[in-house]
Amino acid sequence: MVLTAVKCPKCGGTNVKKHGTNHKGVPRYQCRAENCPKKTFMLEYENKGYEPGINEQIIKMAANASGIRDTARVLGVSIQKVVDTLKKHRQR
Repeated sequence: MVLTAVKCPKCGGTNVKKHGTNHKGVPRYQCRAENCPKKTFMLEYENKGYEPGINEQIIKMAANASGIRDTARVLGVSIQKVVDTLKKHRQR
C-alpha cells in the first residue's frame, strides 16, 4: 500500500481529507483550512481548463501578443475558455 501526501493547490496546507470521487472514479479532496479560498480539488483533471494556474498562463500569453486560437492550441483548452478568462480579467 502506497500513501500519497496530498497538499492543497491554493494554500499549500496538508490538512486535507478525502471527499469522494467524480463520475469517472477520480478521487476528490477537501481542504480543511479555514482561510483556504478553494475547498475541494482533484490531483488530476481531465479537462485542462480546470487545472490550477491555467488562467494565469492565458493572461500571460495574451500580454505577450499571442492570439486566442494560438493560446487555446498551445495550452490544450477551448477557445471559449480563453475568451471567458480574458473577459473576466478585463472586468477587474
